[in-house]
Amino acid sequence: MIRTLKTLIILVLLAGWGLAGSAVYIVRWPGADAWIGIIPKHRLGIKDTYVDVRDWTLSDLRDHPELLRRLGETGKLHWLAHIASEQELQELINSTDDARKK
Repeated sequence: MIRTLKTLIILVLLAGWGLAGSAVYIVRWPGADAWIGIIPKHRLGIKDTYVDVRDWTLSDLRDHPELLRRLGETGKLHWLAHIASEQELQELINSTDDARKK
């Protein structure tokens, strides 16, 4: 009985951590200590849960429009300052939004 209860508790905890992990982006960007930040997603999903943007280029950002849009909405575009200026990033967000609306 105790063994079953322990197993059930462990399974519930693992499921909870999995659900929590699917609700956030964990972003690693360059810096003195290779900074890590967490922002919430719009939808649950495992895509881009952990993203290492230290070696990214603008073409990589075009492949991850949801992440880019969310960084803009939360005011975290400075995490991508090593790739482009905030103005260029905002223009990229606007262009992907326009393409999505068509």
